[in-house]
Amino acid sequence: MARRLGRNGAQTLTDALDNSDGHAFYRTQEARADAEDKQRRAAQREAERPVCTRCGGKFTDERWEEITVHRTAVRAGDKSVCGPCHADDVVRKEAAAGAARLEAAAPPEPEEDPEPGRGRGWFRRRP
Repeated sequence: MARRLGRNGAQTLTDALDNSDGHAFYRTQEARADAEDKQRRAAQREAERPVCTRCGGKFTDERWEEITVHRTAVRAGDKSVCGPCHADDVVRKEAAAGAARLEAAAPPEPEEDPEPGRGRGWFRRRP
């Protein structure tokens, strides 16, 4: 009878040398290591997640991808704000542009006489 390290109970020498459950033991160790690695990478990703400079909220995955992917980063606007703050900025810009368009389309207001005490023309007398 032989005792193996990490095993409960005694085994015969041929069973110990055969290592019949070695592959299963290796797979469980590998699965545990993979789970720990996945958990470590998720924690590291959360630690690297950007924070909004305006409201202090963490970026969503969609907003984070929007500011880092090369093609969409051009349209992302201010890259230091989260999605809701960015949406507020877009709404505010659209409202300002709409107000500017309305102001440009409105007729100009008539100007008042710069010198009200003076006559209207050179040869016109005031009564």
